[in-house]
Amino acid sequence: MSEQAATAMSTIWVQPKDILPQVHQPRRMRIPGGNLLFVEGLVWVPRLVADPFNPRNAAEHLYPLSGATASTGEQDFASSLTSGQAELRMRAPSKDALMNAVSAGMQKTRSNNTPYPPIGDQGIMDAPFGVMTVIEFDDGSEIAVPEVREGSTRVSHAQAKLDLEPEDTIQRMPSGSRAIKDFVAEINSIVDKPAGAVSEDEKARVRCATANFILIVGFEADAPNGLNLAEALKIKVAQEHLNTKRDWSETAQNSVMADDCLESVFGEGFLGGGDEYSWLRGLMTLDEAANVGLSRDPDDRSTRLFWLFTTKDSSVHNAIRRPIAFVLRKDNSRKQIHVRNTTKTPYAVELVAREFRGRTGYPESRVERIVRVLENGAKITDAGPWTMTSRTLNALEKAARAEFAATGKPGASCIELAVRALYFAAVHDVIRVPRNDERERSDRRSVAQVLEAMLQSDRGLVQLASIVRDGRRGQSPVLRDEVGQPVPAADGEPVLLKNDNIRYDLYPKGQAGDRPSGQDPFLAAQAMLKEAVNALVTATEDISKVQDADGNSVVEQQGLPTEVRSWRKELSGVLDQLSDWQDIGVEYRAANAEAPASRSTT
Repeated sequence: MSEQAATAMSTIWVQPKDILPQVHQPRRMRIPGGNLLFVEGLVWVPRLVADPFNPRNAAEHLYPLSGATASTGEQDFASSLTSGQAELRMRAPSKDALMNAVSAGMQKTRSNNTPYPPIGDQGIMDAPFGVMTVIEFDDGSEIAVPEVREGSTRVSHAQAKLDLEPEDTIQRMPSGSRAIKDFVAEINSIVDKPAGAVSEDEKARVRCATANFILIVGFEADAPNGLNLAEALKIKVAQEHLNTKRDWSETAQNSVMADDCLESVFGEGFLGGGDEYSWLRGLMTLDEAANVGLSRDPDDRSTRLFWLFTTKDSSVHNAIRRPIAFVLRKDNSRKQIHVRNTTKTPYAVELVAREFRGRTGYPESRVERIVRVLENGAKITDAGPWTMTSRTLNALEKAARAEFAATGKPGASCIELAVRALYFAAVHDVIRVPRNDERERSDRRSVAQVLEAMLQSDRGLVQLASIVRDGRRGQSPVLRDEVGQPVPAADGEPVLLKNDNIRYDLYPKGQAGDRPSGQDPFLAAQAMLKEAVNALVTATEDISKVQDADGNSVVEQQGLPTEVRSWRKELSGVLDQLSDWQDIGVEYRAANAEAPASRSTT
């Protein structure tokens, strides 16, 4: 490396003493055709210079051939790049021309690509890499700068947070030690403030002040007269963007995230202890869980997981939410991440599925069917407040039937019963996800909606309890008559309960279900309204699934302009009415709430 480049290199590090050992023995990075040599450490971000010709913006470069307004000067000094042993060299007409090119490149980069989460929230997390570049100007002067070759997006956004312009990184910072000393003093003054006195903008400046940086300091080709340093860097940059790693499968993503969520819940103290943590992760057999008093029945684990991942308890929700919200999603540009039950339930389902992956008699196709049913039915947990109890099945069934008889609608015991039945319904193929291949007869209700239909009658509650009871005995659930007795087949064996029985015979779409005698007509009308809302949601989902020959959603391509205008007018009136009713309900409950009993003294 030339003395000029080496001198400039020595000024970019936060802790130069950490770099010296690496300079004498650089690390190696394998690429096709040889090994890149590099050193790595923490640098001051104001000392980095973003690539003025970021390949990310290649589609926007203008060329004289097109007849468009193009800067031939930029193309000239971009093509003047030559390779040295440990640095690159480039010619530019002047510092102003270089600064203009860097400024234009950074603006394009920032407009074309925004990191998520925002740079100001976390700083530069993935280390950029670059190379010392000596730039010669037409007046004979030269400067040496660390030019970023991969990571210009991160650096461009970080320098924007620091209010830095190319004039700072190209001219002011390299000119002497005063500029960087002033910058460090400013950052230290922020760090020394009381935490409550530091603004969000100041926090962002501190986060963006430094970054881990990989500086390429040479290249060892596999063969004489092979690649040079500039060519090797091009290959490395192309590898980062053109030969990308394949994303993890959805199952792998869910499994990793599920473990992180459970670890968070365990760390916050919401589990009973290490045994329960191991049990929920799938590290205990059913017998081992029973021996330590955690579980009597296989549906206990799935019910516990569904409660943890769907509860309205804000403390538990926040513990589950934290690792999800912290994960980087490259296709998400919103600052506020909304973690809903639909976000969390796939992780609960993946934990349930660990019971079956690799188990004899459960090929991958069967496990995936179980997963689909569990995910499709998980919304039953939103039917109302509920919790997992340790009651016997008989006690749970009795409580659920009593709830329904008293109010005409499912309560906490009913929902717990449905959640437990969902597990066995999925395992034994009792209910399947909706299909749309039987035309008018097709039942497009989700598994959750079918379960909710079963909760609308006493017979449905009895059937749900029977599904759990049969499942716990290790047998497929059977069809039962009005009095709860198994229905015999022609061979005398009980008829197995199947999807068609549930969807088309016992609880068909549009059926309101059995209502207790003497039920308040107001409650019955509420149930009918709820069914109508569910039907509207289902119909909306159905129309969005209709595709043309190219696999595109027809409604997304053509819309429904005339029809939607009249529908929106009608629904707007309904929404206004519902809002009024909600306000009246709140006022009514407040006015009729019982005053708390006074504390008695003894």
